[in-house]
Amino acid sequence: MTDLTVEQQIDQLNQAKQLVLQDASIYPQIIRGILPIAQKPEPRLRSWCAAFLADGFASAEVNAGERQVLAVACLHTIEILFEETDFHVLKNLIQCSASIYPLIFKHICANKSDKETLHRITAIKSRILGLWDSGSEGIKLCCIKFVQRVIAVQTPGTKDPRLADSSDVSLTQVPLDHPLIPHPVLEAEAQGLLDRLLSVFYEPNIIESSISATLYATGILIKTRSTIANKILTRILAFDPLTAQFATSDPMRLKLELRFIEKNLRILLGNVLKTSSIASQYGTRIQQYLAQLLQAKNLSVEDLVRKRAGEPIGAANIKRQRTDSPAVLTPPSRDVQLSYAQLYTLIDPSLPLTRFDVKTLPHEVATEVVIAGLIALNRQALDNAIMAVRRRYNELYPPPAVIRIEESSANGQTVPATTYVDDDDDDYEPDYEPDYEPPDVIVASPAAPLARQVLVDQTQPVIMDQKAVANKLLAVDELSYSDADSEDDRYREMSADADTFVLPPPKPLDQSERLELFQQIIERIFASGSQFENTLFADSTKKTGKDIKDLTNVALGGDIWIVLLSRLGTRGLSAHIETKAETELRQVSSVMASFIREKLFAHVMADFRTRVDVAITWLNEEWYNDKMKLRQKTTSTSNGNGDVTDDTLSIEDSPYVQWASKILDSVIPFLDAKDRVFLRFLSDLPELTPGMISKLRPLCRDPDRSKLGYLALQYLVKLRPPVRQYCLELMESLKQESSTQT
Repeated sequence: MTDLTVEQQIDQLNQAKQLVLQDASIYPQIIRGILPIAQKPEPRLRSWCAAFLADGFASAEVNAGERQVLAVACLHTIEILFEETDFHVLKNLIQCSASIYPLIFKHICANKSDKETLHRITAIKSRILGLWDSGSEGIKLCCIKFVQRVIAVQTPGTKDPRLADSSDVSLTQVPLDHPLIPHPVLEAEAQGLLDRLLSVFYEPNIIESSISATLYATGILIKTRSTIANKILTRILAFDPLTAQFATSDPMRLKLELRFIEKNLRILLGNVLKTSSIASQYGTRIQQYLAQLLQAKNLSVEDLVRKRAGEPIGAANIKRQRTDSPAVLTPPSRDVQLSYAQLYTLIDPSLPLTRFDVKTLPHEVATEVVIAGLIALNRQALDNAIMAVRRRYNELYPPPAVIRIEESSANGQTVPATTYVDDDDDDYEPDYEPDYEPPDVIVASPAAPLARQVLVDQTQPVIMDQKAVANKLLAVDELSYSDADSEDDRYREMSADADTFVLPPPKPLDQSERLELFQQIIERIFASGSQFENTLFADSTKKTGKDIKDLTNVALGGDIWIVLLSRLGTRGLSAHIETKAETELRQVSSVMASFIREKLFAHVMADFRTRVDVAITWLNEEWYNDKMKLRQKTTSTSNGNGDVTDDTLSIEDSPYVQWASKILDSVIPFLDAKDRVFLRFLSDLPELTPGMISKLRPLCRDPDRSKLGYLALQYLVKLRPPVRQYCLELMESLKQESSTQT
């Protein structure tokens, strides 16, 4: 083959591969024949040989004795191929090394003087462990498989010959006096690799694929190596996916990754309960862990983000905190501003309740919580809380001194303290008394016509002439009385013209203010979450059906409000703008409509299974609006004979197709095999396009959920004739892919 080109050599290699697929007994002959070709520098030849070696040693049809001899013969070629940096070459070589490592280890156990083979396999192992640190994500996943094989080989297996597997290679088969591979060194290396493998559960930036690959690898170790099964299960049961630090920050992708991890954990622990010998020891803990995983599976995206942030999920999960012993707030300096929230917070700042954002609660829920709290509150606890806030405020901002004007007598002596009040206020007794003692109180003389209090700063001395102060106080009184008289006259004039009073028009708003106010209204509506369809706009009276008058006092229901929002986002705003030829208003209308659609989409995706009716109602309104627009365009572009001249009219690029496709893209990755609500969603969509049908392809290709995908196609073929041809084409394409892979 030296005179042939690379293309011709690859063609001949493919022919040899076809012969091997027909007769597996010629595998050893073909492998020995490609070893010289694999050492050539051409990248394409090396890539083909690496893939063939990986497939050959992974095949179970080759005799075990021949595989061991071939592994030793291929070791030098594999070491040369590891000089390549191509992703596919390295991936196949690592998989091949994972297959031959037990064979090489068994060969060294039987040949105590074969140092060259030990040196080569050690070099290959060092190369793979280096790639485990610096390689790409796909390379690291292959390295995890290799590390699992190394741990299994270098860990003692079962000592009972009745339970031992003849094909299983472990440290038990190594003689204690072996000069090349001593027991303590190999077992210590295996324990170190196991710790490194399990450290993926505690890394700061976790990747879902690494967790899944580790779970696959540890499942085999738990079943075959009982000496390290306890350590592995302890690490796995201590792993909490909800609090782990993942590399992704996208909430939807995070939920999808958590779904995959939850599924893999459930499969692994379920198999441990069924087959492992330590199931009785960890049975209770595993059942509790699986119950927690089931609760995490039902969390919405919003609850998932709130849970990972350490905040409580919903108002019902918030524990009550006692306020009998309010927490002490350290008074800040005078130049530090204190918020009202900090002033009135009476619980320990370290409690999780302080991090809960009450603005996320719907108004009706917050009102019910406050009323229930006031009813159950002890009067003594309320008084203690009020006094604590008052004391805190006085510590932060000490009250000023209360100074009353004093007057000396003619002989220079101070007149005894006397307080005068008006005759009309004789029966007035104030309920509130300050909780501080005003220092240096100076009382006015009996000659004062009216008792007045003047508040001044403590740090400034007060030296005032008594007559001047009295005159100022009288002037203030006269001004107050005159203002009161004029105010009464003004009220009298307003009452006389009450019948003709007209409320002044509101302040006009510009486009940005209108848009901001509109967004606030929509956000407030959707902030109710699950209460949106149930209690926020629920019927205020029961529809008994006995009399027509019983149906007159009915409020808007949640479904009616969904229709209203959908029509406001599709036809309502655009219809209003059609009457105006202003570009700015048209742009604002488009922004408002997009904002409503985004909110509807987020509301549906927060809990698709229970809000599928909302999605169907919204998309039906979108489809109807698109059809009306197409009909208007058709009418405007038709000629005198009624023939349509615009060939670009199509629903493929309409908002209906855009948002329906977006919902399908967001829902399909999270579907289970038993999610029949998805079939209802497809059946109630007003129109299905070829692009929407093609989105069922990944669902049909998934082995765990293919039943749901094919059931959806079967339903559409039987009951949706307009899309029958698209579904049949997709099923034919899937069949061809399956036959090609096999």
